[in-house]
Amino acid sequence: MTYNIKITDNKTEQAKNLLLFLKSLAGTKDYFFLKIEQETEKLSDNLINELDSRYEHFLKHKNSYKDWDEVKQKYNNV
Repeated sequence: MTYNIKITDNKTEQAKNLLLFLKSLAGTKDYFFLKIEQETEKLSDNLINELDSRYEHFLKHKNSYKDWDEVKQKYNNV
């Protein structure tokens, strides 16, 4: 039998401590059966469509875009 435990908010101290504790157990021979795996969040169809649209726009107008280092330098020199 397999059990899944999800920690959905790892920003709180309590969640961080729990995760660290479980990871420390998983690293020992006594808890060989404990596996910690991070799931990647799936993107919604709306978000995928939005990202595709932005990428298409970039490809059509890439000469009007500036390199990130150039933009960063401009604002750091202000």
